[in-house]
Amino acid sequence: MNQLATLYRSRQLIAALTARDLKARYRGSVLGFFWSLANPLLLLAVYTLVFTKFFPQQVVTPYPLFLFAGILPWTFFSAATLESTNAITSNAGLIKKVMFPAEALPLVVVLSHLVHFALAIPVLLGAIVIFVILGQTVLSPIILLVPVLMLVQTIFVAGVALTVSSASVLFRDLRDLVTNLMQLGFFVTPIIYLIDRIDSRLLRALLRVNPMTSFVIAYQDVLFFGRFPSVSDTFLMLAYAFASIVVGFTVFDRLRDTLAEAI
Repeated sequence: MNQLATLYRSRQLIAALTARDLKARYRGSVLGFFWSLANPLLLLAVYTLVFTKFFPQQVVTPYPLFLFAGILPWTFFSAATLESTNAITSNAGLIKKVMFPAEALPLVVVLSHLVHFALAIPVLLGAIVIFVILGQTVLSPIILLVPVLMLVQTIFVAGVALTVSSASVLFRDLRDLVTNLMQLGFFVTPIIYLIDRIDSRLLRALLRVNPMTSFVIAYQDVLFFGRFPSVSDTFLMLAYAFASIVVGFTVFDRLRDTLAEAI
């Protein structure tokens, strides 16, 4: 509770640092923040071309939309987690200030990538409308649940970011480990395939242990299938989010006193 109170008092600082981070990403860029829309738009265009013309998929239709609905939340998670491994070490000057809330730094990374995620959602919605016009999908009011999913996932990602950002200060190999885990995690998360199509019940159960599985499936349910997430996925998302943020604050608090010395 003390950490939450500290973060609430520092909310304006966190907002300012997030704005600074977003501006720094596009400083000197001709298109600036337009890249936040251009990148997912180009990604969707490539997926549509590849998986409708070159390698037609029969998993679900339209497959590019299904794929995009899973890749966006995965990209938010993986990018924020990977970048948070440097959140402390790249801001050593701020950490050594006595009154500076160190836990704000990984949260700034998460919020920055949340903005990119939020800016990609209109691209996905536009694609849904196009496929609705083409008669390949339907638009359901269930889509209004997307902000709720984003909120729960942000809590989960924030907990992971707090853990890895503090631990990576002491264990410098953690960034390389996280990078490799993210590459593996992409394939053990049902992004490019339907988990229900896996015959092995044991393998399906193992995939469910992956925290991102329930999140990705929930996004696909809401954005692609137009249905409510299952009770089990909803429970897992809330459980993973709660456990993640508790572990994140606990680990960060335990390592707080060693951060300035270890940098």
